[in-house]
Amino acid sequence: MSSKIIKYCVLFIAIFLWLQAYSPLIYKSTGLFPDDYRYGDLYRLSYLPEFKEMVAKCPTMDANKAKQAVDLFVIGDSFTEAERVGKSDFDVANYTYIHWAKQADIQLDSSKRNILILETVERTFKEHFSQKAENFQLAGLHKKEETSQKSWKRVLKEKATEWANFIFPKGTEERLEHTLFNYNFFLIFRELKAELNHKIFDRIENKVVLSKNEQHLFYVEEADSSNVHSAFYPVSQAAIDTFILNVNQTRQTYLTAGFDEVYLSVIPNKVSILSPDLGNYNHLIERIQADKRVETPIIDTYSDFRKSPEKNYLKSDTHWSCAGRDIWLAKVNKILKKPTN
Repeated sequence: MSSKIIKYCVLFIAIFLWLQAYSPLIYKSTGLFPDDYRYGDLYRLSYLPEFKEMVAKCPTMDANKAKQAVDLFVIGDSFTEAERVGKSDFDVANYTYIHWAKQADIQLDSSKRNILILETVERTFKEHFSQKAENFQLAGLHKKEETSQKSWKRVLKEKATEWANFIFPKGTEERLEHTLFNYNFFLIFRELKAELNHKIFDRIENKVVLSKNEQHLFYVEEADSSNVHSAFYPVSQAAIDTFILNVNQTRQTYLTAGFDEVYLSVIPNKVSILSPDLGNYNHLIERIQADKRVETPIIDTYSDFRKSPEKNYLKSDTHWSCAGRDIWLAKVNKILKKPTN
């Protein structure tokens, strides 16, 4: 009898672990498993103990008190996701965020000042502005194809894609691995392996790169000169011309659709501020921001981050620290409080 109970218990646990790994919804909502990003995304990739640091939630700016007649919209990436930036950080009536990977239908309130910020980290700037950005869809932005009735072939294709993603969700193996081996007890062994590889064999995980003095850790995409997203990957003047054209066209499209102001904010790669000597830095941000053809007002954090490089990024993560985030928020709130003409 007891052996059957043990068998059923083991079976139940195995099924539960597999289900939560299989389903991203279950994985995130159960709250039974430790957050695998709690010590930072770079630590998660490397398991180097010297870069293990608990990622703390930044205090809000408590700016949303006066509730100015401003509606703020942000097309952004992980730097401005809800875990890092929220409505309470801005002095606005309404706040709408959308990730670059998504699209949303919105309506603008003409009685308010409608402001759009295009926020992107440096390493994905080229990807986002290789063409005109159209993440928000308004009455003035809808294409004829999108407003017309969808064909049965298109509907069938979209439904098939949805079911395929439901039946075969991405990241199952990774979620299962982090479920089973992400407790602090197992991290000890992962750290030991990483340290042995680093100290004895001078080898670390290929998804991260160390600075020359080994005091800073970077994501390989932003530090490897052979990667197109890298701060050290050459950017031609023709490419700069294309980016500027698309930034300006994006601004003009949204102004025509009803926005009062559109701003561009390019957050520097961590390596661009802390270790530009790792390669031949392409100076992408400076070249864009200094070009007089750029019609879109810039929210410049690059200049501020260079003044105090050490404090603006997390030790164990690719993202900004609370200090770096507050520099950006202060600049945005200054814009929000700016009197209109």
